[in-house]
Amino acid sequence: MTEHAVVIAGGGPTGLMLAGELALAGVDVAIVERRSSQDLPGSRAGGLHSRTIEVLDQRGIADRFLSEGQVVQVASFGSTRFDISDFPTRHPYALGLWQKHIERILAGWVGELPVTMYRGRELTGFAQDDTGVGVALSDGQSLRAQYLVGCDG
Repeated sequence: MTEHAVVIAGGGPTGLMLAGELALAGVDVAIVERRSSQDLPGSRAGGLHSRTIEVLDQRGIADRFLSEGQVVQVASFGSTRFDISDFPTRHPYALGLWQKHIERILAGWVGELPVTMYRGRELTGFAQDDTGVGVALSDGQSLRAQYLVGCDG
């Protein structure tokens, strides 16, 4: 049985970002992702908001996204459009970028950090006890962690 401090179920944007943050904090973290690669057919989301870009900037990786996306100064809420160029931030804009690209860029960053990836496997069960949680994977492997975090959409 392989042990980690934290196991994250799901290697999409939320799981990748959480894994990166935990790894930077020195936490032994692993991601379980059912897809065998980071490739994402189609897209589920189409951009990043200014506050998200600020967080990426704090981590020194905003330029990776900015170099591939399209800056958008106008946002909308329902059918109401408004100019966001006066937001009090270094990034007073949204960024048009499909989720498949967001995930690819985040996965590249996480790949530079000490994060274990269990690709092509599904989490098939878990059991919590007083000391943590046991995690069963679709290939028969078992993991043990102090925490299991669901980030699987």
